[in-house]
Amino acid sequence: MPRTKEQYEKIRSEKREIIMQTAVKLFAAKGYATTSINDIAQTAGISKGLMYNYFKSKEEVLQTIWDELMEEFVTMIDPNHDGEITPEESENFIDQIFEMLINRREEMKLYFQFSFQPDVINVLQHEYIQKVQEQQRFVVNNFAEKLPVADKQHAYFSVFVFLKGLSMVVTYTESIYTREFLMNYKEFLKKIILK
Repeated sequence: MPRTKEQYEKIRSEKREIIMQTAVKLFAAKGYATTSINDIAQTAGISKGLMYNYFKSKEEVLQTIWDELMEEFVTMIDPNHDGEITPEESENFIDQIFEMLINRREEMKLYFQFSFQPDVINVLQHEYIQKVQEQQRFVVNNFAEKLPVADKQHAYFSVFVFLKGLSMVVTYTESIYTREFLMNYKEFLKKIILK
């Protein structure tokens, strides 16, 4: 019996997800420049030809991964897109960021690697870069405004550096800081930031 359109779409979606997850792991482990389409296809257990049925190029794989990750960030920051961050949204944002940092380290490693690679940034010149930068400023300003200092430029910079540094430390120190420690630290941070 032939597959239905829904079954075909489900299989296609699952295969596409496997390809993207494989690419994330390879890009994080080997770097974007040294990972080939052949590497991705082979590791995903599909032929190179079939790979091209899902993605036209390695750049398209990268762009798709990046766009999905950035859309997720944007939604985390202001889920109802009203331009305001309520105390509940701030708490939810902290919870979601920690979950992502702890449970999706490969994607976070990619995010940081891409941030420092001009050749990758050139591939990613897309609407999400500007949108995410605006959302990052929005979040950082939200937390900076709560600091009891008059110099808001320094407050903004302090919050930005703290968040980037915290994200990098959590992402790259899996063997040093346990999940339990990080979850306790998250609660400690919420008490300080959300008071």
